[in-house]
Amino acid sequence: MDTIIDNSGLRQPLTRFQKMPHETDLGGVRLILLPPGRVNIRHKLAFNIFDVNLASVQHNMAWNSDTPEDVHIRGESLAVIPTGTDFSLEVENPLPGCVLEVDDPTLHDWMEAGELSVLYPEKCLRYRPDGVAAELGRSAIRHLMRAARSNVPTDRLTVEALALGIAARGMAQLGALDGDVDAEIDRWVRGTHSSAMNRAIDLIETRLCDSELSIQELASTACLSSSHFSSVFKSVIGETPYAFILRRRAEYARDLIIGTREPLAQISYDAGFSSQAHMTVVVRKVFGVTPAAMRN
Repeated sequence: MDTIIDNSGLRQPLTRFQKMPHETDLGGVRLILLPPGRVNIRHKLAFNIFDVNLASVQHNMAWNSDTPEDVHIRGESLAVIPTGTDFSLEVENPLPGCVLEVDDPTLHDWMEAGELSVLYPEKCLRYRPDGVAAELGRSAIRHLMRAARSNVPTDRLTVEALALGIAARGMAQLGALDGDVDAEIDRWVRGTHSSAMNRAIDLIETRLCDSELSIQELASTACLSSSHFSSVFKSVIGETPYAFILRRRAEYARDLIIGTREPLAQISYDAGFSSQAHMTVVVRKVFGVTPAAMRN
């Protein structure tokens, strides 16, 4: 396979991942697709990294050391690598990877909300099995690739939801004293009143068709960090906020499709979808028929 990253020959290590063809920068949070291929990197990070590893493969790596070691990393695993980490890595990746880059102020807010005072070294720099994070990573890879192939911008709400889902798994990993990530997320839920989720739903209904509505705004309404909000919302409501918003937009679009003669392209805009194609995908998933078939 072709080399996708090789900065090992630089006199000074890079402080963040180089710009990649498939990525989305949300400001403070950057979601990156690493295609398959040979990676040979040396970094001293100025950002925090949540690394979703999909393939079970041998890595030659060193953390804050000049002596690299061969380490077998399990597939479907997640590692949190904090700012300031000096590391080198050489690996032949048979599968794509997904990296989430988070700046210090954003991570600080998440940690404060999760009652984590520091990034404990013994909890970082380890790839821990996490099938949920792996599925989120796969979804992120598919979305970034699909957007690039169709030559359209990525849907911001989709990217935000996937990024925050990965971040929530990593934060729960750091907070779980016994390593039980799901139990840590349940702890977040127990500390949250349903009224907080109701406030978020009220905001969704008020701004249902606003394409600028973000999960960060919903989290602020519920007085939670964005990294906690999606997991808590799903546990209380039964759907992720992203799925809830898309379903409600599909229902709103259905009423316009059936009750008006507005062009479908205009309806997709009015209902808050990023494009008519996006509306078609969501409406078909929710109702089993396309908007055109629904109208006919």
